[in-house]
Amino acid sequence: MGLLSAVGVGVGAIVGGGILVLAGVGLAATGPSTMVAFALNGLIAVLTALSFAEMSSAFPESGGAYTFAKKVLAVRSAFAVGWVLWFAYIVAAVLYGLGFAEYGLAALDGVWR
Repeated sequence: MGLLSAVGVGVGAIVGGGILVLAGVGLAATGPSTMVAFALNGLIAVLTALSFAEMSSAFPESGGAYTFAKKVLAVRSAFAVGWVLWFAYIVAAVLYGLGFAEYGLAALDGVWR
Protein backbone atom coordinates (compact mmCIF):
# COMPACT_ATOMS: atom_id res chain seq x y z
CA MET A 1 0.00 0.00 0.00
CA GLY A 2 1.42 3.36 -1.00
CA LEU A 3 1.15 6.70 0.72
CA LEU A 4 -1.87 7.83 -1.29
CA SER A 5 -3.72 4.58 -0.59
CA ALA A 6 -2.97 4.74 3.13
CA VAL A 7 -4.14 8.35 3.33
CA GLY A 8 -7.30 7.39 1.43
CA VAL A 9 -8.08 4.58 3.86
CA GLY A 10 -7.57 6.88 6.85
CA VAL A 11 -9.67 9.70 5.43
CA GLY A 12 -12.40 7.27 4.41
CA ALA A 13 -12.61 5.84 7.93
CA ILE A 14 -12.73 9.28 9.53
CA VAL A 15 -15.25 10.83 7.14
CA GLY A 16 -17.56 7.82 7.00
CA GLY A 17 -17.56 7.16 10.71
CA GLY A 18 -17.70 10.68 12.03
CA ILE A 19 -19.05 13.35 9.75
CA LEU A 20 -21.57 11.45 7.66
CA VAL A 21 -23.05 9.29 10.41
CA LEU A 22 -23.05 11.54 13.46
CA ALA A 23 -23.17 15.12 12.15
CA GLY A 24 -26.96 15.15 12.02
CA VAL A 25 -27.23 13.88 15.57
CA GLY A 26 -24.78 16.51 16.79
CA LEU A 27 -26.51 19.33 14.93
CA ALA A 28 -29.91 18.28 16.25
CA ALA A 29 -28.66 18.13 19.83
CA THR A 30 -26.44 21.22 20.01
CA GLY A 31 -27.16 23.35 16.96
CA PRO A 32 -24.46 25.55 15.46
CA SER A 33 -21.99 24.88 18.26
CA THR A 34 -21.36 21.54 16.54
CA MET A 35 -19.19 23.43 14.06
CA VAL A 36 -17.00 24.68 16.92
CA ALA A 37 -16.65 21.09 18.13
CA PHE A 38 -15.68 19.95 14.61
CA ALA A 39 -13.07 22.73 14.41
CA LEU A 40 -11.58 21.79 17.80
CA ASN A 41 -11.55 18.11 16.85
CA GLY A 42 -9.82 19.03 13.60
CA LEU A 43 -7.14 20.89 15.54
CA ILE A 44 -6.64 17.91 17.85
CA ALA A 45 -6.43 15.59 14.82
CA VAL A 46 -3.75 17.78 13.21
CA LEU A 47 -1.73 17.84 16.43
CA THR A 48 -2.06 14.06 16.72
CA ALA A 49 -0.95 13.59 13.11
CA LEU A 50 2.06 15.85 13.68
CA SER A 51 3.07 13.90 16.79
CA PHE A 52 2.73 10.59 14.91
CA ALA A 53 4.84 12.02 12.08
CA GLU A 54 7.53 13.08 14.55
CA MET A 55 7.53 9.70 16.29
CA SER A 56 7.61 7.88 12.94
CA SER A 57 10.69 9.81 11.90
CA ALA A 58 12.35 9.19 15.28
CA PHE A 59 11.52 5.45 15.28
CA PRO A 60 11.27 4.23 11.65
CA GLU A 61 9.83 0.80 12.46
CA SER A 62 6.47 -0.84 11.86
CA GLY A 63 4.02 -1.20 14.72
CA GLY A 64 2.55 2.26 15.17
CA ALA A 65 1.60 3.48 18.61
CA TYR A 66 2.65 0.22 20.28
CA THR A 67 6.19 0.60 18.93
CA PHE A 68 6.35 4.21 20.10
CA ALA A 69 5.17 3.20 23.56
CA LYS A 70 7.65 0.30 23.66
CA LYS A 71 10.54 2.64 22.85
CA VAL A 72 9.55 5.31 25.38
CA LEU A 73 7.77 3.43 28.19
CA ALA A 74 8.29 0.17 30.03
CA VAL A 75 7.32 -3.08 28.33
CA ARG A 76 4.26 -3.53 30.56
CA SER A 77 3.04 -0.03 29.77
CA ALA A 78 3.54 -0.63 26.05
CA PHE A 79 1.57 -3.87 26.38
CA ALA A 80 -1.27 -1.93 28.04
CA VAL A 81 -1.15 0.69 25.27
CA GLY A 82 -1.46 -2.05 22.67
CA TRP A 83 -4.49 -3.58 24.36
CA VAL A 84 -6.19 -0.22 24.92
CA LEU A 85 -5.73 0.62 21.23
CA TRP A 86 -7.08 -2.77 20.23
CA PHE A 87 -10.14 -2.24 22.44
CA ALA A 88 -10.64 1.27 21.00
CA TYR A 89 -10.59 -0.16 17.47
CA ILE A 90 -13.23 -2.71 18.46
CA VAL A 91 -15.45 0.01 19.95
CA ALA A 92 -15.01 2.12 16.80
CA ALA A 93 -15.98 -0.84 14.62
CA VAL A 94 -19.12 -1.39 16.69
CA LEU A 95 -20.08 2.28 16.42
CA TYR A 96 -19.54 2.19 12.65
CA GLY A 97 -21.78 -0.87 12.49
CA LEU A 98 -24.49 0.84 14.52
CA GLY A 99 -24.35 3.90 12.27
CA PHE A 100 -24.56 1.71 9.18
CA ALA A 101 -27.52 -0.18 10.67
CA GLU A 102 -29.37 3.07 11.43
CA TYR A 103 -28.92 4.30 7.88
CA GLY A 104 -29.80 0.89 6.48
CA LEU A 105 -33.02 0.68 8.49
CA ALA A 106 -34.02 4.18 7.42
CA ALA A 107 -33.38 3.32 3.77
CA LEU A 108 -35.24 0.01 3.93
CA ASP A 109 -38.13 1.56 5.83
CA GLY A 110 -38.59 4.05 3.00
CA VAL A 111 -38.50 1.26 0.40
CA TRP A 112 -41.03 -1.00 2.12
CA ARG A 113 -43.68 1.65 2.74
